[in-house]
Amino acid sequence: MAHLSAELGDIPQKIKPLLWSGANSIYVRDKTAQVLAEHLSAEHAEHPQATQLIIAHSHGGNIALRALHHLQKRDAAQLCWEESANPFIVTLATPFIEVHQADFGRRPFYIRVAILNAISWLLMLSIFLGPGFIKLPESYAWIVLIYVLINFCCLGLTWWWGLRWISRSTARQTQLNALKDATQLGERVSAKRLLVIRAIDDEASLVLALGAIFNYVTAHFITYVAVLFSLLSPIPAAVAFAVDYQWLSWGLSINWYWVSYAIATVYSALIILLVGTLIVSRSVHGRELAVSPMECQVNTQSAPDAVYLSKIVTLVSRRYVKSLRHGIYGHEDCAKAISDWVRSHLCALTVR
Repeated sequence: MAHLSAELGDIPQKIKPLLWSGANSIYVRDKTAQVLAEHLSAEHAEHPQATQLIIAHSHGGNIALRALHHLQKRDAAQLCWEESANPFIVTLATPFIEVHQADFGRRPFYIRVAILNAISWLLMLSIFLGPGFIKLPESYAWIVLIYVLINFCCLGLTWWWGLRWISRSTARQTQLNALKDATQLGERVSAKRLLVIRAIDDEASLVLALGAIFNYVTAHFITYVAVLFSLLSPIPAAVAFAVDYQWLSWGLSINWYWVSYAIATVYSALIILLVGTLIVSRSVHGRELAVSPMECQVNTQSAPDAVYLSKIVTLVSRRYVKSLRHGIYGHEDCAKAISDWVRSHLCALTVR
């Protein structure tokens, strides 16, 4: 802030910070954007001749563009753009995030069925194997009976909940629309009033890219594991049944039922591990995406989609520094890049 004030020394200025929680939440950022839009509108009404400039770091850039979106919606109902707040915006290391709905074919359905099957198999294994590990006197056999009944009830509730969850397309569409609307950046990005400053090997961008990769790979892997399990799991049970009825006699001392249990256990554990990885990888873009519909597709870019974007500056560190690249506001050229850009636009406004 001190460096920027020094660079803008001869330009009258009034700097006001907008504090927010910094939570990794799409809806929190959208609510903060509404607060910023109201603040910009009030300041413009009080000082209509002043030039407004927003300097936003990291997800603050998404908040700034969302604030323009809210101003645009408000202006469409009340004012003309020329009469309303239309600030200049500088974003520093902002990962511009938008959520879109995508058609992934049957993959979301397979993933939901895989999750339901994994939970069901764990419950079934506890029903069939649990009593065998409970060593109780015969007079306490009712405890085992209660245990089995409770697990059967849990299994029934799991399938009831799972089938409802899989078929709730309307609720998923509502959630998708809400996420899409909360990340829409608005048409004003096309105006030549945006300076994007970014860094090479920015840590936050790398984390988001890693999350996107894990999201893609894990979703596919869950599908392949589910299909493979559905093909292989019946084989040990069928062999065990055939051996019991002496249809097959392989001369092997293998309990094929235990092989089935082992495959089901490994499958359930693997699906749960993969789903956990999927949840974590999706949540790096916003905690709401951890439990969002799998039809969500997240677009993350170092610069937003725009027409006639004003300027993009990539700051390069020419010497070794211990600070993170995401703290780009500490770069030796950052304040000067902002000052030069602001001065060029103020000169253009003066000429007009």
